[in-house]
Amino acid sequence: MPYQIQCRTCRAATWADNIVTLLDDHTGPTGRFNCANCNGTDTYIYKSSELQEEGEVWERWIKGVIRIDSGIPTYSPYIFLTADTEDGDINGLHVHYYKDTRPAGGRLKHGHGPGGPPVLGLNDLFTIIKHLVDAGILSKEAVKDFAAKL
Repeated sequence: MPYQIQCRTCRAATWADNIVTLLDDHTGPTGRFNCANCNGTDTYIYKSSELQEEGEVWERWIKGVIRIDSGIPTYSPYIFLTADTEDGDINGLHVHYYKDTRPAGGRLKHGHGPGGPPVLGLNDLFTIIKHLVDAGILSKEAVKDFAAKL
């Protein structure tokens, strides 16, 4: 499935052919998508999905990604960082994974569950929190306050 990355700074559109290309070639160190035209990170991928409830649509603006190292070369969980509006702050996590068996003659399987939902290890929760803090999406103080309440 191709992805169109929109840049809010220069209004250019960039395409990635599939999820592997998107994650490998179009993201920066914080996981934000990079504009191929101006190299800016004020970017998004717009998606909308019809929900099971008749007439309901889920719109989201995907602003970046957190990659999770599963330790298995063919299994790659990741989390899209979403916002409710084009200019909105990241406020959601959409969990996915892909399996890439192309190097062994297989194919690229992708979605939010080509064989069920993604499986994350307990320590992956800390990876996610660290990424959210490093990217400035969550503050260290908010994490500390939460941990103090446990």
